[in-house]
Amino acid sequence: MNPAVTFSFVWLRDMDLKTGLLYMLAQFAGAWFGALVLWGCTASLVFYCDLNDARYPDNSNVCETSATGDGGYGPPYGLGANQVAPKVTNGCAFLIEGVGTFVLVITVLHAAVHKKSTASNAAPIAIGWAVLIAHLGKLRNFPTGR
Repeated sequence: MNPAVTFSFVWLRDMDLKTGLLYMLAQFAGAWFGALVLWGCTASLVFYCDLNDARYPDNSNVCETSATGDGGYGPPYGLGANQVAPKVTNGCAFLIEGVGTFVLVITVLHAAVHKKSTASNAAPIAIGWAVLIAHLGKLRNFPTGR
C-alpha cells in the first residue's frame, strides 16, 4: 500500500495512528530495500568500466551508460532515477504528483474500502488502472531513463 493511502486510512479513522505509522515505516523500508536491490543488480554496469567500454566523450572514468546530459553521472541508463522535465517547475511537479496521488487514493477508497462498493474482486483491477492512468498522465513531465 502507498503511504498516502495509509495516511488516508488514518485520517478517516479506519486505522489507528500507531498502526498507520508502523505501516508507513514498513512501506518506506520496503522502498529503500527495493532501491538497494536495483542498485545491487546494476552496480556492475558502473563500477567495472574497463578500457573497452564506451566512455563519456571527455574521456573521464565514467561509462557512457552512466553519463548524464549535464556532464555528471548517475545510475546506469537512468534506472530508478525519476526527474522533473526541464521546463516544469518544482511547484508544478508537486501539483502533478498530488493529482496522481489523489487519483490513487480516491480509487482505493471507493473501489476497495467503501461499504457500498460493488467492485469486490475487481478492485485490484481498478486500482491498477488508476496507477497506470496517473503514470501515463505524468510521463511527459517526469521523464525516466533516457
